[in-house]
Amino acid sequence: MKSIQNRLNGAFVVITLVLCVTLWLSYSWFLRQTAYDFVSASLGSEAYVLLKSVEMDDSGGWRINPQYVAPVYEQPMSGHYFQFQVGDDAEWHYSRSLWDESIPPNGGKPVGDEGLRLVYKHGHPWLVRSDTFTKDGRQLRLLLAADVSHIETGLSRLRWTMMAVVALFLGIMLLAQVLVVRNGLRSLVRVRGQLNRLKQGDIRQLPDADTAEVEPLVTEINYLVQSMEMRLTRSRNALGNLAHAAKTPLTVLDRQIESLAQRAPQQAIGLREQSQRLRELMERELRRARIAGAALPGQRIYLQQEVDKLVRTMRAIYRDRDIDIDAFVAAGSYFPGERDDLVELLGNLLDNACKWARRRVRIRGRMDEQCLELCVEDDGPGIPSDQRERLLERGERLDESRAGHGLGMSIVCEIVRQYGGRLALDEASGGGLRVIVMLPRRAGLDLSEQTPAL
Repeated sequence: MKSIQNRLNGAFVVITLVLCVTLWLSYSWFLRQTAYDFVSASLGSEAYVLLKSVEMDDSGGWRINPQYVAPVYEQPMSGHYFQFQVGDDAEWHYSRSLWDESIPPNGGKPVGDEGLRLVYKHGHPWLVRSDTFTKDGRQLRLLLAADVSHIETGLSRLRWTMMAVVALFLGIMLLAQVLVVRNGLRSLVRVRGQLNRLKQGDIRQLPDADTAEVEPLVTEINYLVQSMEMRLTRSRNALGNLAHAAKTPLTVLDRQIESLAQRAPQQAIGLREQSQRLRELMERELRRARIAGAALPGQRIYLQQEVDKLVRTMRAIYRDRDIDIDAFVAAGSYFPGERDDLVELLGNLLDNACKWARRRVRIRGRMDEQCLELCVEDDGPGIPSDQRERLLERGERLDESRAGHGLGMSIVCEIVRQYGGRLALDEASGGGLRVIVMLPRRAGLDLSEQTPAL
């Protein structure tokens, strides 16, 4: 999954690196060109001095008047050199500093002004300036060269220094960028924490955001939560209205059947069975439709108080059998959903357990970081292991009018399925049936590998 912070930091590093490299290359080129221009200007001044010192000797040849030549041109391999030629294809005259070397009259890399080029002699860079003059009616070509190794060494040292400074600058800027982005995304981190609190039921809606960019998101989430609550309320009201409206036609139909029974008893029996079947089907489907499914944000039903109410109800219903109902719920355990769903779920499980128990029913509840776990067991005859899977497989279609442990299991299976949980049947320690229900604390959690702890 892509990270906004990583993407921003990556883009910042790339852009900053490109800018720094561009500035570094531009600055290096500018410094080198400035240094070469300075050397070229110096060579240009010396060219005019040397031009003045070129004169014809008594034999008709050309020479340099020593009094005009700088001492640096007299020292061998001093780093400053010149040579000149009067007329095309004439002999070249060399400065003493060249010793046995010569300045290449052509070739090299052009640098800056026209006539300025960079050549390498024995690995040393020479900056060569070429000028053409007219001397006593003849064309004079003058080449001056300066060894710029010290300039290249200084520029190389400067480049590495600049690279270190750029790297340090980039590191500081990246650290600043990380801090700025992290501070900018802090609002989203807070919203994420508030969403977790909303899912856990600690709050009913998100508080206002502290940044203008995040506020629309918070507003839309709160609107979505309110819309879900309103839809669920309207759905339940519609179901209640449907159930209430269906009672009157069914009552009229029952009266018509009773009237028919006096004249045609056999026909009335069949109609009465179908009427009863219609009532059962309608009641079952209405109960299924009332299942809310995954909890609305901010909804939390604490388990202890609901279990206590159901235990009191079961004791009252089965008081003639004197069943011992032992209930224990870990502190802080809650049902992440609708109260009606919890009552329907536990009510059916407890009713089945009490119906088949001999003397004792146990109910346990606990919650960990992943899920809510419920366990209801009895000391009755139980269910053979080869029939338990069949019961779960057909639980959704189980006829609730049929006696046995299957009574109410269809609605239990439906609730567990709607909440994305797990339902397991096992043998209780006393030989009866143990029903284990695991419901995720948050939607989307996979409980397939979760091991029951109760």
